[in-house]
Amino acid sequence: MSGLDLAEVIRGRRSVRRFRPEPVPRELLAELLELAGWAPSAGNRQSWQFTAVTSPEALARMAAAVRERWRGILEANRGHGFAAEFEKYAATFSWFDRAPAVVVFSAREADAIQRHMLGEAAAAAGGGATSAAMAAQTFMLAAHARGLGSCCLTAPLAAAGELGEILALKRKREIVCLVAVGWPAEVPPAPPRRPAGETVRFVE
Repeated sequence: MSGLDLAEVIRGRRSVRRFRPEPVPRELLAELLELAGWAPSAGNRQSWQFTAVTSPEALARMAAAVRERWRGILEANRGHGFAAEFEKYAATFSWFDRAPAVVVFSAREADAIQRHMLGEAAAAAGGGATSAAMAAQTFMLAAHARGLGSCCLTAPLAAAGELGEILALKRKREIVCLVAVGWPAEVPPAPPRRPAGETVRFVE
């Protein structure tokens, strides 16, 4: 792939939230997740795990757990002005159960030695979550290149504990994000991007 081709893939990727009903073939999901494993990782530890969920029943349980968790959060904060703003969006935090597949990207939590040496900086310096996030981005770009749509979600992580139980994730694993994936029913227009002049700094 040339540099121009890669630039087109990067700029052409969209966050897709509406999918056609047909499933993503298991072989294709496996291929894309193998590519995700080529993302860089801290210390080359590759401490990530990719959990592909295609069971409608499991997805329904996951979405129900997210809705229940956010219901509790909003109720506990009902008297605060910001709760009303969150409530506008809370209904959109569990739509992922309508996707043909959801990949849960998780990382191993910082170990006891890292926590002892680094304290609050252990998670950031250990790099497990950052590595898993890079794997998720690699997965989404590869999916787009194969004609699939995807969307990365983090609001469901308010129910990370419940999701981990539903998926039987091992202890000491941190869910980094969920990525819904499928054949797009629509491709949304490109959202405006801040110009590079506003976001890029050089220290020379």
